[in-house]
Amino acid sequence: MRMSALTKGILGVAAVLSCLLASGTVIAAEDYIVRIDDKLKIKIFQFPELSGEYTVSTSGTVLIPPIGEVPVAGSSAIDISNQISKRFIGAGISNKPGATVEVLQSRPIYVLGDVQRPGEYTYRPGVTVLQAVTLAGGWFRLNDPGLMRLDREAITLTGDMRTLFRRYYNLVAERARLNAELAMKTDVVFPADLTRRAGEDRTLVEFLEDERLILNLNVGQLTKQLNSLNDSHGLYQKQLEAISRQILASKEQSQSVKKELDEVKGLFARGLTPITRQMGLERMLAQLEMAEQGYQTLMLRTQQELTQLDQRTFDLKSDRQAKLNLELRRNRLDLAEVAVKIDTDRNLMTEARVTVPSLTSSLSDMVEGRNLTIVRVLDGKAVTIDAEETSELYPGDVLKVKKSFLPSEIATDETAEPTLFMPTAGRN
Repeated sequence: MRMSALTKGILGVAAVLSCLLASGTVIAAEDYIVRIDDKLKIKIFQFPELSGEYTVSTSGTVLIPPIGEVPVAGSSAIDISNQISKRFIGAGISNKPGATVEVLQSRPIYVLGDVQRPGEYTYRPGVTVLQAVTLAGGWFRLNDPGLMRLDREAITLTGDMRTLFRRYYNLVAERARLNAELAMKTDVVFPADLTRRAGEDRTLVEFLEDERLILNLNVGQLTKQLNSLNDSHGLYQKQLEAISRQILASKEQSQSVKKELDEVKGLFARGLTPITRQMGLERMLAQLEMAEQGYQTLMLRTQQELTQLDQRTFDLKSDRQAKLNLELRRNRLDLAEVAVKIDTDRNLMTEARVTVPSLTSSLSDMVEGRNLTIVRVLDGKAVTIDAEETSELYPGDVLKVKKSFLPSEIATDETAEPTLFMPTAGRN
C-alpha cells in the first residue's frame, strides 16, 4: 500500500517528536542503536491503550498485540517508530498512524580493575573509556586517603581470621566427638594435626577436654537408659518363664483331677461313693481351668510388655542416631562455610598487608602504564577487545583497567595462619 502525503507528514512529525522528547534520563534517539534488554517507551497516538514501556526480548523484538513481534534490535528509535507505523498500515488497522519511541534504559556498563570505585554504571550513548574511568573515580591512586585505613583493616582481618580458625578447629573436634558418639565409643580420637595444634593452644586443649566430657555424658546417659530397658526386659522374661511353669503345673494338676473325677463317676454309678465327692472334684477342676486362663492372660500381657520394651529400645537408638546424623550434617556445612570465610579473609589480608605496603615502599621505582580491554558479547560469545581512552563503550560492556605501576618484583610474606585441613573420619 502506498502512503499518502498526509501519512508521510505524520511519520515525519513522529520522528521529530522522538528526537525532541529524548531528553533528561531518556537516551538520545537519533544516535542510539537499540539492543537486547533495552527498555523502550512507545507511544501510539491512535491507540493510547497500547502505549507504554516495552523491554526488548532476547530475540531482539517487542510484542505489540495488534501487529505482533516487531524486530527492534539494531535499529534507531526513529527507524522503530517508522516500522511500527508501517506495520499498522500494512495490517489495515489504520491508514494514518503515528508513533514515537524513546529509549528509557539500556544495559549498564561495568568498570573493573585499577580504578577507585569498580562497579556497575548507567550507560550513556557515546560514553568513552576515559569517561567510564572518570565515573569510577579515576585511575587507582596509591595516595588515596582510603589506603590509610589498610593497616587497621589488616589488623581487623587478622583478629577475624584467628576467631575463624578457632571456630574451625572447634568444629573439627566436635565432628570427631559426634562420630565417636555415633559408634558408642567411650573416648574420642582427634585428628593428629588438631592434637598437635592443641599443644600450642591451651584454650584448644580445654575445648578438646570439654568434647570428651560431652561424649562421656551422652554415651553414659544412653547406656544407662539402654541398661535400664535391658534389665526390665530380663525381669519380664523371667516372669514369662514363671508363668509358663505355673501353666504347666496347672495342666498337670487338671489332668490328675480329671483322672480322679472319672474314677469317682464310675464308683458313683455303682453306688459306692456319695455325689458330694464327685461335685467337689468337678468344682476343683473348674477352679484349675479358670486359674490356667488367668495365667494365659498374664502371659499375653507380659509378652506385650516385652514387645513395648523392644520398641522403646529401638526408638531410643533410632532417635539418637538421627539426631547425631543431623548434627554431623550441620557440622559439615559449618566447616565448609568457615573454610570459605577464612580463604576470603586470607586473600583480603594479603592484599591489605602485603601488596599495598610493598607498592607504597617502591614508589620511586614505579613505571606507569595502562592496559585497557573491553569484554563485549558478540553473537552470544564474549570477545576481548584492546581499547584506547577514546574507544566507545556499548551497553553491557565490561571495561577492564590494569595499571602497570608495579615494580618488577614484590616480596610476599607467607601468612602466619596455618593451612586448613579437613577431617577424614566419619564423612556423614
